[in-house]
Amino acid sequence: MSRIDKLAKEYVAPLLKKNGFKKKKLSWNRARGSFVDIIDIQELPGSTEDNERFVLNVGVFIPDYYGTVWGQPYKGFAQEADAIFRTRLGDLLEGEFSEKINTSFIALDSDLDVLAVGEELSLAIGKKVLPCFDSFENYRSLHDFIDSVDGWQKDYPLMQIYFALLKQSLGEKESAIAILDGVIAGKNKAWAVHAQRIKSVI
Repeated sequence: MSRIDKLAKEYVAPLLKKNGFKKKKLSWNRARGSFVDIIDIQELPGSTEDNERFVLNVGVFIPDYYGTVWGQPYKGFAQEADAIFRTRLGDLLEGEFSEKINTSFIALDSDLDVLAVGEELSLAIGKKVLPCFDSFENYRSLHDFIDSVDGWQKDYPLMQIYFALLKQSLGEKESAIAILDGVIAGKNKAWAVHAQRIKSVI
C-alpha cells in the first residue's frame, strides 16, 4: 500500500465517512441539498515510491447545472473538475497549520510522514474544509463566497458558465447574460457554443 493510500485509509476516510461522505478511489462525495461536496486526493506527476506528492482538492458541485451545460442529467459520482467552486486545501488554511500541509503540495517522504501529515490533515479538514462546506447554506451564500475569491477559476469558461447559472438562479438575469456574452466573445470556441446555447434558454 502506498503512503498516500495509507494516509487516506487511516486519517481521511474515517473522518469523512463519519460526516456523511461516500468514497470512490481517492475521492469523496456528500450530497447536501442542491449541492454535492467534493474532496479529492490527487497524486502529482513525478511522485515516486520514495517521494510521494499529492494535493487535496476541494469543490462544490451542482447537479442541476451539470445537466444544463451538458444537456444530460448528472448520474454517478461528482468529479472535482466539474465543480462550480474548486480550490486546494492550502487556499482555505489562511496560514494556519504547519508547512507540511500549508504548501503547494503535500510530501510523504517516509512512513513517519504518514502519521504527522495524517493527523494534521484530518484536523485541518475538520476545522477548515467541512465548515467551509457548511457555510454554503443556499445559492446566495455560495455566490457571495465565489464572488470574493480571486484566481484562475474566474477566467475558466466552465466556471464562468456555472457562475452565470448561479446568477440566473438568484434572479440576476442581466448579470448572467453579461457573463455568458464574455464567454461567447472569448477565444475558446467550443465553450462559446455552450454559452450561446445556455444563453438562449435562460
